[in-house]
Amino acid sequence: MRAESSSTRTRFLLLTLAATAVLSPGLAVGNSPPPVVAEGYADASDGVRLRFQRLGDSADPLIVLHGGPGLTLEYLADDLSPLARERSVVFYDQRGTGRSTLVADPAALDAERFADDLDAVRQHFGLERVTLVGHSWGAGIAAIYAMRYPDRVSRMVLIGPMPQRRSELDRSFAEIRASRSPEETERLLAARDAVRADPGNADACRAFYALWFRPFFSDPADMTKARGDFCAGSPEALRNAGLAVGRHTMASLGDFDWRDSLKRVSSPVLVLHGSQDPIPVSAAKEWAEAFPNARLLLLEGVGHFPYVEAPEAFFPAVDAFLAGEWPKGVQSPGP
Repeated sequence: MRAESSSTRTRFLLLTLAATAVLSPGLAVGNSPPPVVAEGYADASDGVRLRFQRLGDSADPLIVLHGGPGLTLEYLADDLSPLARERSVVFYDQRGTGRSTLVADPAALDAERFADDLDAVRQHFGLERVTLVGHSWGAGIAAIYAMRYPDRVSRMVLIGPMPQRRSELDRSFAEIRASRSPEETERLLAARDAVRADPGNADACRAFYALWFRPFFSDPADMTKARGDFCAGSPEALRNAGLAVGRHTMASLGDFDWRDSLKRVSSPVLVLHGSQDPIPVSAAKEWAEAFPNARLLLLEGVGHFPYVEAPEAFFPAVDAFLAGEWPKGVQSPGP
């Protein structure tokens, strides 16, 4: 087995943290998502074009930040579409991915550029302040943005957020690796090598995630409920995501620790986390403790994708919070 650095493993594994559909898209049974009422591009300051989809036409849409870095809106937009029953929702492909501009330069993939892009989307829709919903790495973008522009954020929902410091991120993924049996690890590494040999191959991509995702769901059978597709996109987009986006973006974060900086973000924050998420509950509690006005809602028996695994609990909680109320069962930060 080839030796790899901890930082290389972490960059590769964080890319998988937010991906959801491990089988072919369209297998899940459920109501059809609301129709897309607008689709187009928002222009970032450095010439990057950000492809977006908008569901609903009400004023002041909320903005959803998908995970990764290196994924696209395709993995979660359909599953989060019930949010559009009460409001307008905007999804967009982050830079370097999907149908947005496929930048590969390290400077263009600095994590701060992702915050710049979010502000470009805000301006495109003429919003003074934004409501943000971030999943996994998307919670990291929301945090970077809120630390820079606290007065431009009205409220935030962080779903299965990545740890807010490098040491906790590395520790979490070390525990995930250690939890797999030798047989599982061997199959996973073989699938990973197939992706690395042909990073634009969507079939190899899906075969890898079918193995990777088992511990991210409390019940692996729930994987088939997801309606999205992590491996959607052109071969060029998949290659760029695998070879450039995740590697350069995570490297740009360095030895990050956001706890002190988040104290100046006063907007309400709801942290939603599954008790069976491989990212430990302690990391979610740190998020709730870092903000002056945050609560943690722990969903028992749920993994990293609560909107797929427990929609009957997830959507009422988010709807209540977006309507200005703390949902039932939230935990206040401890002393």
